[in-house]
Amino acid sequence: MQIAPERFASRRDTIAFLICIVLSVAGRVAPVDVQRDIASAITSTVLAPFLAIQEQVSLALGARTDFLEDVAVYDSITALAQQTRLLAVENERLRELLDLSDRLPVQHVSAEVLYQADPRDGLALVISAGSIDGVKLEDPVVAPGGIVGVVKLVQSTTSTVLVWMDTEFRASAVIDVGGEEIFGIVAAGGSAGLDTWLMELRGVAFRGEVPVGATVRTSGQGIVLAEGINLGGVYPAGIPIGTVTDVGEEREGWSRTYQVKPAVNPLSLSHVIVLTGPAWEVGVAFEDNRP
Repeated sequence: MQIAPERFASRRDTIAFLICIVLSVAGRVAPVDVQRDIASAITSTVLAPFLAIQEQVSLALGARTDFLEDVAVYDSITALAQQTRLLAVENERLRELLDLSDRLPVQHVSAEVLYQADPRDGLALVISAGSIDGVKLEDPVVAPGGIVGVVKLVQSTTSTVLVWMDTEFRASAVIDVGGEEIFGIVAAGGSAGLDTWLMELRGVAFRGEVPVGATVRTSGQGIVLAEGINLGGVYPAGIPIGTVTDVGEEREGWSRTYQVKPAVNPLSLSHVIVLTGPAWEVGVAFEDNRP
């Protein structure tokens, strides 16, 4: 029952094929003008939709190529602008470091930060200055903003700096309040987030009230406990530590604790200065004397 339709379809395909051959031969042997007329008729009728689709595809491919080129140019300009911004920031930091170096009234050495501190690894910086540069244990380390930390390990060409965020850090501090000097000990105050670190000003006499906004500086004096332990006695006087932002714990009749916003974030430093010579007062170097 299925053989007749299949034969009919096969014959129909054969007939269509023969007709195409005949038309092709006729087209080839026809005069040139006739061939052109036939090609024009076929192009404007049968092939018109296909040619339109091809044109749209070509336009889309061209637009895509232009878009990708524009995106590449935009990305290049953005990367260049970002690099320029970073270079400008780095140049400004280096200028500030050179200005501080020129004003410091003490022997010192500048160093590059080779390894940044990380909140998970003990909070230390490795710097590119060591014993051959005159760096010694307990040498203070500063930046244009103020205190960074203290040298805790010295090798020939590098040193390890304990930054103020470490729980072992201590610095004797003083605040000038209306001509009255109020003393205390600054220590790490913990983290309020990965990028937000605080200090604490501890041991302030209860009668000594410190206003919010007061500047905390190193006092240059060590505080020796009854056990003979010296707290914070390695820094010359006058180095900025931070700014008082809030009142912390109060022990009635005994002492107060204040929250301090640090003057320097060691995690953002690329260069530091190590104070290698003895000095009592270096505060004048941190005053902005530039015009």
